Amino acid sequence: MVDASRSEAPPRRVTLSPGETVADAARKAIAFGAESLLRNQSAAESGDAEPLHQLRVATRRLRASIELFSSVIYAAQLKIFRRDLPWMGAMAGGARECDVTSALIAARAAKIDPDLKDAIAPMLAALDQGRKSEHTRLHELLASKRYRNLLAKLTHPAIKKVGADRRLGIVAAQLVRPASRSAARLGEKLAHDTPHPVFHKLRVRIKRLRYELEMIAPLGAKRHRKTLNRLEELQELLGLYHDTVVATAWLMSYAETSAAPPRTMLAAGALIQSLSSREKKLRRQCMRAWRRFERSDAMHDTLEEIRRAGRLALKPVSLPSPISENTENDESDPPNPSQVARDDNDDAPHSNHDSNSHSATEAIS
Repeated sequence: MVDASRSEAPPRRVTLSPGETVADAARKAIAFGAESLLRNQSAAESGDAEPLHQLRVATRRLRASIELFSSVIYAAQLKIFRRDLPWMGAMAGGARECDVTSALIAARAAKIDPDLKDAIAPMLAALDQGRKSEHTRLHELLASKRYRNLLAKLTHPAIKKVGADRRLGIVAAQLVRPASRSAARLGEKLAHDTPHPVFHKLRVRIKRLRYELEMIAPLGAKRHRKTLNRLEELQELLGLYHDTVVATAWLMSYAETSAAPPRTMLAAGALIQSLSSREKKLRRQCMRAWRRFERSDAMHDTLEEIRRAGRLALKPVSLPSPISENTENDESDPPNPSQVARDDNDDAPHSNHDSNSHSATEAIS
């Protein structure tokens, strides 16, 4: 079903039922993603900042749907999705990054010499010009045959028959695990000298993992909700770090290539220094936040919760046994407590090291 309770800027979301087959769930999620692209397309063509952002978010959520169900999508079509969706996301992201960099530079200008504040005007003008250029490219993309063909394939994805007839509740944890492991591997690489692209890739994986968990929300409970909140916090922190790195790189390029007035160059240098300090602080915060998440075993616990919920959701409802005609009382005997304990234990995880479990490092993604 679709969560449409927040009908303004935040995008609607698709949630999948544990009783659906993997094939039906895949078709629903991917078709919903295509619908989201179309819904945001017209507004994004106008050039407004928020519709551009929502188009980019819709593209990312669609990529998460594709990866979640990649095992049941025919290889030829999966190759097209993995090629064209990043291409589209990059086009939508170009204009968005200009908006974010412009806002960040304007905000950091309050922390430099007051006499240099007005000198940032040429920088903002250059970013605005770059934004217009990126928006023109996006407009051309949305009018292209390649984009129309992509939408047609997304609306009717080619789903395999083998393996796609399983119930989603049974395999949901298995489908989410690759994103979890991928994030864990990237998180292990975080250090003070780790290149920025590793932090950015971790952010992308965390987004994918968060979107996948949101799609299977009906299988979640307390641990699931807590993990989603922590992933969102990590994503936000890594996003602030990424925006700072992008803004610093843009300022360095601007200082090297533009013919701006000397005062503007001084302002650019002051901004680079200010942003570099912020970048180091955010990097340390990102590393600490990831280590806390890793030590919490949050993803391991969440996958166990999803696995158990999937089994319980698909259990047949047992009917009460008929009352014997020879029973003297209308009330049945109370259940044997030891039998109840055995029944409860049948559904509980037997060990943190069974064949379906993983260490904290492997399960976090």
